[in-house]
Amino acid sequence: MKNTHQGKAENYDLGRPEYPAAFYDYIYGEFGLRPDAVIADIGAGPGKISKGFCERGSRVYVIEPDRDMRRIAQERLSGFDGAFVLGNCAEETGIPAGCADLIFCGNSYYWFDRARVVPEFKRILKPGSGANVVLAWQGGQTPGSGELAQALKRYEKPLPRAHDTSPPFREGTFETKEFEFTLYQDWSMFLNGCLSASFRPGPRDDGFEEYCQCVKNHFERYSKDGKLETKFKLTCMIGHVNDLN
Repeated sequence: MKNTHQGKAENYDLGRPEYPAAFYDYIYGEFGLRPDAVIADIGAGPGKISKGFCERGSRVYVIEPDRDMRRIAQERLSGFDGAFVLGNCAEETGIPAGCADLIFCGNSYYWFDRARVVPEFKRILKPGSGANVVLAWQGGQTPGSGELAQALKRYEKPLPRAHDTSPPFREGTFETKEFEFTLYQDWSMFLNGCLSASFRPGPRDDGFEEYCQCVKNHFERYSKDGKLETKFKLTCMIGHVNDLN
């Protein structure tokens, strides 16, 4: 797990939404996770999801290699004694062996070196548990999202490393849960959300101002009273570490 989002911490923090309450209700309800469970949040970014776990009483190991992301996470989680923010990578987390009840990866698992990360996950999980890995992906759609994506392609940078897009679990071994919610984003949240992707330009890149203007044109076209309706979908794959590819 390399630092794929260097320089994106503020964009990520301001632009990425928190998870809906229904996600936590499921994890601590139907899924059956105890409130005092130990969770490893791998690739935690600025700690928004970690905070949700901490607020429900869990102890959370917050693993994030980017220094700026980690600084924001530390500030966000400073009021929780059960939050442990570590500047390590997914393949060498530094988490004590056999202590985690659950591993959570939000929009991060495809960056990992699977040959190294699966043994590390097995090392840190408590032995003998059932479903113990949750891999989540979240994305949003606005009116005209397709045309915006096409317009922005010319400004995108090569990915810092290739995604591993093969299925994360063996076929038939995992459960999928989806959570849908709608947010009305202001200009700042929408722009920062667009800029938060690793392949989107930064202020020092050629085309940055043109990129922002393109996003602004879209916002002004489809927003109403300064808010842009965005429909988000959070998809979670839930399975056992032994079934990870």
